Amino acid sequence: MITFVVPTLGERCNEFKRLLVSLDKQTDKRFELIVVSQGNYDQVEQWLSAFQLRSTHIKLGEKGLSRARNAAWPAMKGDIVSFSDDDCWYPPDAVERVHSAFAQEGADAYCFQIYDPIQQSPYKHYDTSPGTVRGRRVWKKSSIELFFRQSAIESLRFNEAFGLGGTYPSGEENLFLRQFLVAGHTLMYIPETIVFHEKPSQASRLQEAQLVSKGPLFKTMYNGPFGFVLLTALFAKKYKHLKHPTASYAKAVRALLDYKPKEARP
Repeated sequence: MITFVVPTLGERCNEFKRLLVSLDKQTDKRFELIVVSQGNYDQVEQWLSAFQLRSTHIKLGEKGLSRARNAAWPAMKGDIVSFSDDDCWYPPDAVERVHSAFAQEGADAYCFQIYDPIQQSPYKHYDTSPGTVRGRRVWKKSSIELFFRQSAIESLRFNEAFGLGGTYPSGEENLFLRQFLVAGHTLMYIPETIVFHEKPSQASRLQEAQLVSKGPLFKTMYNGPFGFVLLTALFAKKYKHLKHPTASYAKAVRALLDYKPKEARP
């Protein structure tokens, strides 16, 4: 069974209902839904009650994407886990194909592709061939396209300093995958669309807050000097997208110097 973990603030009614409709139409019913709401609890409960889905609703008093995902661990019953979003949705055979992948192969996790059916475009550039995910390819993976064996992540947690609502609004997926791979687990890529999500504009992909997050992120994943090199290289590549590039870079360097890395713990 697949466990879909969905954090929500309970503010996106149409998007959340679209997600629920897509799950209700799955050809394979071997899944459960864990919704972790961080506000508008009664509204979320009402949305869930309109569908006959196997679901658990966790009401969390604190906000933060990583915190919400971590809160779902005790309730997980599936042997496969995916960390979803409340504004994505799935093709009808998604659950069926995920089960098929885990049944035929021996990897600890699988990643697929995201597609935007509104713009009729892939969410990002994808390789056309399947294979093991290593090195820099890890940086390109998003949580909603990833499915993990529950046994491989039972001792892992998201670093709550990172992710929307945390001190640093991005990077939580990279740190989680780092823990996963350092533990010796394998991640395989299958070049098939598994989930739908609207594609953000190019300009919105790197703003000051995201650049500032990269300093602590690189320092945690590697070390201070190499983290500085990576941060500078990223800035050189993306500075045109920043409104105040010099000031943003200075803030990112300061964040790198000030941050004291620590791994997330169960």
